[in-house]
Amino acid sequence: MSWEQDVVAKHGRPLAEIEGHVYVLHYETPQVVKSVSSEYAAVPPQQDQDGFLSATAIRHYVGWTQQANPRKRINRHGRAAQREIVYLEPGTLRDEETMKRVGVCPKCGENLRDSFAARS
Repeated sequence: MSWEQDVVAKHGRPLAEIEGHVYVLHYETPQVVKSVSSEYAAVPPQQDQDGFLSATAIRHYVGWTQQANPRKRINRHGRAAQREIVYLEPGTLRDEETMKRVGVCPKCGENLRDSFAARS
């Protein structure tokens, strides 16, 4: 079962309607990050059982978690000393998608979509 199916089964609602937390990570020094989202990964993606690796070192990561303690999920993206949480608010996957597409980093003002992998 995929993580999406697991969350839907747990909450009994469509994934896009499940409340959680949206977060933005800012990396002062760009980092290669592990993610369940392929938006940051190369084609074909490098992956293991925990997710995809970003195609290149990235400056920002936008994510969503339904975990009660969002920092538990956030810490799976790498060591805390390497990044700063610059946004953490209640929200849904829809809110995450909006942030990914039109959001800017609250710390540096860069477009968050600029960290996505280039697609041909």
